[in-house]
Amino acid sequence: SRVIANKLLYLLQESIKSILRTIIPSFISSLTIAVSLVVLSVSYFFYDNLKLYTSEFKDEYKIEVFFITESTINNALDTFNKILLIDGIEEGAFIDKDAAAKFFKEEFNEEIEEIIGMNPLPMGAIYGISQTYRDYESMNRIVKEIKTIPNVDDVLFSKEAIIKFDKVIRNLLSFAFILGLFIVFIAVFFVSNTILLIIHSKKNEIKTMQLLGATDLFIKVPYIINGIMLGLLGSVISFIILICVYKFS
Repeated sequence: SRVIANKLLYLLQESIKSILRTIIPSFISSLTIAVSLVVLSVSYFFYDNLKLYTSEFKDEYKIEVFFITESTINNALDTFNKILLIDGIEEGAFIDKDAAAKFFKEEFNEEIEEIIGMNPLPMGAIYGISQTYRDYESMNRIVKEIKTIPNVDDVLFSKEAIIKFDKVIRNLLSFAFILGLFIVFIAVFFVSNTILLIIHSKKNEIKTMQLLGATDLFIKVPYIINGIMLGLLGSVISFIILICVYKFS
């Protein structure tokens, strides 16, 4: 056990000596790891909040349906209930002629019956969309299915706004993913270069150890520990930075 303890102590000392010999590259490597972890953490924070924001925004996705003008109240209600059974429709609000007239007054501040002398507005409905169907392709499919139902005159939804919003979200998520990969690549590049530099500086010592019968594992372990120590140091630095950012944000 004493021999094992001495070996472990030697390996740890060699790892620390290696870092001290290449103090600047080692510090740059740890700093790169720290910056990488900070960027990845902040990116994940924005990604998580973006998902929450988009979820709240998409709660407002609605489909408006107008029934034919000649439709009776019973026919309109029957059509309203048929649409509720379509996959992707979450809920619905039926709009009769009186409700349509109220919407008209709120929108134009005028009484439709005073202008025309009657209420020509059609009955209709507004439907909410299930969470998994809140994208352009799914909503467009639902709209096409609704249009095939008898007694439906027209179906509307915010087509252009949804297409633009979905495109912006896809671009943001793609950018965050590519940025994360780039940061990880940079961190791996710096750490591996630092360890290669250490190995090169100890080339003669490694040959001597091989001639004395040291195993490959015994020779490699100090460099593995070196990489772990650089990673831990970078993690500690990033943790401190993130705490400061959290407290002052």
